Amino acid sequence: MHLPDPDFPPILTAYPVKAPAHAFETACRRAAAGELGAADLVWARSTERAELALVLEPEVARTQALQMKPLLFVAVADCIGGLMPPKTAVHLRWPDTILLNGAAAGDFQFAIAPSAAAEVPGWLVIGARIQVTSPHVGREPGEASDITSIHDECGISLNRTEILRSLSAHILSWLHVWQDDGFRPVSDRFVPLIEGYENDVELRAGGKAVGGRVLGLTEEMQLLVKLADGGTVVLGDPSMGEPTDLDAVK
Repeated sequence: MHLPDPDFPPILTAYPVKAPAHAFETACRRAAAGELGAADLVWARSTERAELALVLEPEVARTQALQMKPLLFVAVADCIGGLMPPKTAVHLRWPDTILLNGAAAGDFQFAIAPSAAAEVPGWLVIGARIQVTSPHVGREPGEASDITSIHDECGISLNRTEILRSLSAHILSWLHVWQDDGFRPVSDRFVPLIEGYENDVELRAGGKAVGGRVLGLTEEMQLLVKLADGGTVVLGDPSMGEPTDLDAVK
């Protein structure tokens, strides 16, 4: 099926890629090589997924630049929420899985140039992949109920082009909020979207599992979780170079 290319905001310079290339891997490779810079956006011409990656050149230290990953998920949630039926539930399964009505429908990605915590990294890339077409074609009813897609949840009225157009605009909108008002509005929107914020769930990190309720984020963008016994643990995010084990908070 042929789809028109998305109309991205003028501030972005778009670079399409065709299969088997992926937007995020292409953006990271070319950013590291100095071939892509700030506001360059790579997107995939796949009709099965909405897939994009945005290159940024931070002007802040690495610890603050890490805030771009939760910012991206907030943009994803607002994009899907604006396009899907009103009661569609959009959540994050830590650290990077996009959930639609409780089932996995994609993920989001993050990479940053090697740098110390107080250094300004040369580049970073935020990316998202959202499954548009149903992954259940050819499966038995009820099989793989833990995965879903845009079409499974709202029919076939939406396509890759519409989603990418909307998502790019939401990313820029939240970047403006972050630049003007700091991270607090992003965090206030992001934390309630995390699976386990209002209910106890099983969370995994470093091959371990723990049951608990999400409290919020640390300054290093790690997840704070309150255990049933009253203790508190921190879950790292491997994509940010953080430890993946469960560490007790002293």
